[in-house]
Amino acid sequence: MLETPKNIQPQQSQANEALDLNKLKTTLKRNWLWLIILFLVINSVAYLKVRYTKNLYESSSELKLDIKNEATEFGIKPTVEDPNFNLLSGEIELIESRLFLGRVLDSSDLNVSYFSVGRVLNDELFQNAPFLVRYKAQNESSFNVPIHLDDSGSDEFTLQVGDEGQKTTGRYNSKVSLNGVDLYIEKNEAFRKGDEIGYFFVLNTRDALLGYLLRSLTAEPLNYNAHTLRISFKDNNPTKATAILNKIDSIYLHYSYEQKNLANKQKIDWVSNELVNIEHKMEDFENYFENFTLQNKTNNLDEDLKKTVSAINRLDSQRYELTNRIVEVNTLMDGMKAGDLSISLTQLHALPPTVAKNLEQLEDLYRDQEKLKLSYNEATFAYRQRQKDIETLRAKASRQLEEQRAEWIKRLDQINQKKARLEHEFVNIPDKSTQFSKNLRFYKLYEQFYLSLMQSKSEFEITQAGSVPDYKILSPANLSYTPISPNKLMITGIGFVGSFVAMLLLVGLLYVLNNKVTSLLDIERVTSVPMLGVVPSSRQFTKNGLHVLDHPKSMVSEAIRTLRTNLDFFNINGQRKVIAVSSTVSGEGKSFIALNLGAVMALSKKKVVLLDLDMRKPKQNLPVTVEDPSKGISTVLIRKNTWQECVSTTALSNFDYIPSGPHPPNPSELLLNGEFEELLNDLKTQYDYIILDTPPVGLVTDGIMAMKRADISIYIFRANYSKKDFVLNLQRIININKFSNITTLLNALPSTGEQSYGYGYYEEPGTRPWLKKIFNT
Repeated sequence: MLETPKNIQPQQSQANEALDLNKLKTTLKRNWLWLIILFLVINSVAYLKVRYTKNLYESSSELKLDIKNEATEFGIKPTVEDPNFNLLSGEIELIESRLFLGRVLDSSDLNVSYFSVGRVLNDELFQNAPFLVRYKAQNESSFNVPIHLDDSGSDEFTLQVGDEGQKTTGRYNSKVSLNGVDLYIEKNEAFRKGDEIGYFFVLNTRDALLGYLLRSLTAEPLNYNAHTLRISFKDNNPTKATAILNKIDSIYLHYSYEQKNLANKQKIDWVSNELVNIEHKMEDFENYFENFTLQNKTNNLDEDLKKTVSAINRLDSQRYELTNRIVEVNTLMDGMKAGDLSISLTQLHALPPTVAKNLEQLEDLYRDQEKLKLSYNEATFAYRQRQKDIETLRAKASRQLEEQRAEWIKRLDQINQKKARLEHEFVNIPDKSTQFSKNLRFYKLYEQFYLSLMQSKSEFEITQAGSVPDYKILSPANLSYTPISPNKLMITGIGFVGSFVAMLLLVGLLYVLNNKVTSLLDIERVTSVPMLGVVPSSRQFTKNGLHVLDHPKSMVSEAIRTLRTNLDFFNINGQRKVIAVSSTVSGEGKSFIALNLGAVMALSKKKVVLLDLDMRKPKQNLPVTVEDPSKGISTVLIRKNTWQECVSTTALSNFDYIPSGPHPPNPSELLLNGEFEELLNDLKTQYDYIILDTPPVGLVTDGIMAMKRADISIYIFRANYSKKDFVLNLQRIININKFSNITTLLNALPSTGEQSYGYGYYEEPGTRPWLKKIFNT
């Protein structure tokens, strides 16, 4: 007899870490449909991704940025020298800025987008639309939404905002009002219709267009040292991507040049404005100097001051001389009246020649008269005649002297007036000089400032002219008809490989999560309890549970016969008659094994009785017809009936069956009392083998009580049903109850694989050949 040790310890083996091929095959076999579904789903998603994703095209260009500052040739030093990194980074920020892209929008016609409605996808009709839309909008309620246009075939059309908006009818080349937007739609006669089923257009807001440009534009450096960068633009329409990128490149060159010289331009503008202001001020000063010169007949007041002093002195001399002459004339006139005329040479030279001559003659007459007084009497004719001549000449000379004195008095008044005027000018000349000098000083300052600003302006202009933007387009925007996405081959490959990876992950997950017993190794790794045998799984139908009778040539029947043979090794002395069949939980096939094992023993001419000890759950599929369900083991143990009254015969001779009977309130106590042991002793006298179909020991303790009364206990594990923890539960039961007469059996093991029960030459009815081709090794 084979016995297990008293303290059986679980065996640890490196096989714990090895791959269990049988378990793997079982996992594949049980989940092959889900794996195929997963494969189809992932590849279907990849196909739908390729089929329903619009092609994305990329147009790119390469620019070389280099700022040559040639202003140093004029002696002007540059103020800032940016490193290469900062230069390219600044240019990239400029290209991707909203300010720059706003300029691109201002010079591009992107306000209206035209689309064709396809049977699968919608395509944008760039520069090739069936109609042209112009609009005037009071509000933007209809912007950024599709406006469908349905051509009625004539000059009329129907507009609809969105899919459920209100429809509006209009005519081509006429105004149509739609939600605050006045539309003017012209038909494109050159457009050729394809297989599209409709058209719509979108009125784009500026923010939407800026967002579109920002999302689609990419600028990145290619070589920092070479000052090269790459600009790319992505769009679903390759022509549109190329056109926009060409526009960006051209505007960037001009805009970048403006930005580079913005500071100089602002300085030049400021200097130019200041020069204009200074020119106006200098013109005012020049007008002042011109007027001053015209008014004062000079522009040198110091010299004029000297001239004025000299003129005043000359006038004083003239006054003095005229005053003396007038005094002398008065003296002469008084002398003539008194008859005492004495004329000096100085007086004669001061008088006009005619007057001087008359006075000389008058003087001579006076002398002759004096001489006549000595010779003649005053009453004589000669004396009177001389007196008459003297009177005549004196009257004439007096008149002449009077006239001359009046002339000299007039000249003296003129001289006094002129002197007074010169004296007044002499007093005002210092003020005029001061104002003139002040204005002249300001004029010279403005003149110097003007010249300085002119020089600065020239320097700024030279600097601006010397900053030559040597921006070269190394590679212009290219028109590519090869989409960059979706990469159909890659997506298909990813779907195909991903499906296999997902299948492997699923199989691995199911493999790891599968804690069921799948082979003999799962039992042998944990416990060293002897293995009685293996019963393969079968799809053959048995109406009363006696498989060995219904299918005597099946693999299951042969396996049960092998179990009967193996039990002989545990019955060397021939005294072991009680066989307990148990399991951890229900459904592991212990009742099937107990019933068919008893049938095989009965077929070998042994008298066998099967006791159903599961009084908590009576059997339904029985090999016999129980005439009175109220009789059974439970009634025998309470001495209500004898076992002879409860026994039922099966369709197989020498094989009897005692049902469990009605459900008692205390099944465990019934098995503990002496009636159960007495029952077994009585049965031993009548039968060769007593098979106990016990309750599951993992649920109730009734089975343990029955196993203690048995000579041999067969512990059933069902492949792909019993958990691996059930093997540990068996080990725990053995250690606690000190069992030494337990053997194990693996039930319902799949009939294929390395660990299967090897009866390959048996033909199993109902087996599907195509599954064998898939899973058979």
